[in-house]
Amino acid sequence: MRITLEPGKWYAAEILSEEFSDSIRSYTPIKIRNLTSHGGGKRIFTLEFYHANYPSGVREKIYELRTLERNRNFILAVSTENKPKRTFLIHSISIEWLNRHFQANVERGQTAEDWLEINA
Repeated sequence: MRITLEPGKWYAAEILSEEFSDSIRSYTPIKIRNLTSHGGGKRIFTLEFYHANYPSGVREKIYELRTLERNRNFILAVSTENKPKRTFLIHSISIEWLNRHFQANVERGQTAEDWLEINA
């Protein structure tokens, strides 16, 4: 069974691009708003999401992506319209991931999603 992105759910996203300077990678929790497959066997879909690690007022994003790899743990996709291209690694979000990249102070009994609903 392969991972399936679901509207209304939070995921961990790692976005790679040369535009991010020396680090080339940006980490962000994302909340899927909508996902539309373009069909036709080209593995292209439109992803509408809330980009939590972006400045306030510009967090709602829409990208057309082409799937490079999809398995039970992650989706690896590349933007079709951006220059330079952005590569997205999207996978399940965890408290450990939030702590590693954002020093989140998740309280006992909270899930990563609970914390994001309050703090993102």
